[in-house]
Amino acid sequence: MLRTFLLLLVITASPLVHCEEIPLETCDRLPVLWASISGTKFLFLVDTAATSILNVKSFAHGDPRRLAVSSWTGTTETEGQEVVVGDLAIGRQHLKNVRLHAVDLSPIGRSCGRRIDGILGIDLLGKLGVTVDLKNHVAHLPPDAGETQARVAELHQQLQACEQAFNRADEGAFADCLDPQIVVFTLSGDYYGREASMEYYRNHYFHMQPPTQLAITPRGDHLIGDAIWMEYDMEIKLPDHTVNARGTAFCQKQEGKWRIVHMNHSNPIDPPFPAQNEHRDTALAK
Repeated sequence: MLRTFLLLLVITASPLVHCEEIPLETCDRLPVLWASISGTKFLFLVDTAATSILNVKSFAHGDPRRLAVSSWTGTTETEGQEVVVGDLAIGRQHLKNVRLHAVDLSPIGRSCGRRIDGILGIDLLGKLGVTVDLKNHVAHLPPDAGETQARVAELHQQLQACEQAFNRADEGAFADCLDPQIVVFTLSGDYYGREASMEYYRNHYFHMQPPTQLAITPRGDHLIGDAIWMEYDMEIKLPDHTVNARGTAFCQKQEGKWRIVHMNHSNPIDPPFPAQNEHRDTALAK
């Protein structure tokens, strides 16, 4: 129970952001945010009770036509244009080839004191997965799937290099895989910080003959902003026996490199070892 509490403490003390946050500004009291259209910034009114629309004063190109415009007051017809937006971006989220209506939104801008280039309505908010937090003046966007896969792949690549450093007892390279404030729990004691943790690994695993061999197989990855919580199976081959266990690792990217902040392992899943070997049963502890 204590170790579970400490793990939660490590996670909650870290700067976690589950989604990308886009700051909301105001036009009078109305929420607005900046969107990028083909690389140019435009100010959009956020309105969950309306469909998305552009200001014809900001987007003069398009096909003239009579349009039906819907809002909380109902549906009305007006003169406007139909515009195809090649790339609309909010934060890191992009929508391609969006077809939108454009009408004169000048009255909204005059009433709130800023030029409004468009309305970001419920249709595009839904496509982007945006949730609006008016209390904290932010819009939340889910992480991009492609970016998530790239981060996980980068983490696995770096952890594989850490595994190789462990297997050749390269203390300098392996130490660089650990966060300076890493928390390590083992059956032989608890260790706080990189220096104390390296002393543990040095005494229990490095410089054995034949060399200790570590193999980690990822089972699941959970992106938490700039951190990843990973589930994995682990095997450590020691000179006189092999340890198999399941564990979790909490890793965070700092200064362009993923480092291990915390590791936690279940009891070994193979038969219990003799008491005299218990100090070696939990390989990379948390």
